[in-house]
Amino acid sequence: MRAPINDLHVSNMITYASLAAGLAAVAASGAAGSPGLAPALLAVAALADTFDGRFARRFTRTDRQARTGAETDNLADAIVFGLVPVVVVGGIIPPPDGVRALAWWSAAFLYLLAVVVRLGFFAVEGDEKRFVGLPTPAAALIWSTVLIWSPSAGVCAGVFVTCAAAMVSPVAIPRPRGAGLALFAVWAAGLVAWHLAR
Repeated sequence: MRAPINDLHVSNMITYASLAAGLAAVAASGAAGSPGLAPALLAVAALADTFDGRFARRFTRTDRQARTGAETDNLADAIVFGLVPVVVVGGIIPPPDGVRALAWWSAAFLYLLAVVVRLGFFAVEGDEKRFVGLPTPAAALIWSTVLIWSPSAGVCAGVFVTCAAAMVSPVAIPRPRGAGLALFAVWAAGLVAWHLAR
């Protein structure tokens, strides 16, 4: 009889690393004296997600292992690029009190909902040549970039809503390849270096 443990596979190691980076970002968001660590770990997770598919395809897998790996990646992305940024932002820049707290949490919910809807759409309508809507790892890099400036809670709420709208938009974005992929990787690596140097 098969069990979930049978679906742990070496081809998914980078996905697991992205999930670990997300959990570490949550832990770091509440740590005093390390304001740049959590945003750096968000960028690490985005960088890992960029290459997890290429890594997985280097292994000989059954059709079931490939399908399970794709589902695992999607579920990990929902956590790492959906829930983790909300926790990280809230840990670094506490939400406001009173009525404004409702607006902040509503914006955070819209962001999380957009991540889940976008990933569900991607699972069904995945296209090898383009993305439709802002990819979730790019949203994480936007957060890592925005947190350089220690924005106000109100600005954070605005970023939540803007990213949410971009993720579910009908805008087609070509999949980065070659120079575009290298530029994305440099963006992520540069954010890691910047935040860790703070």
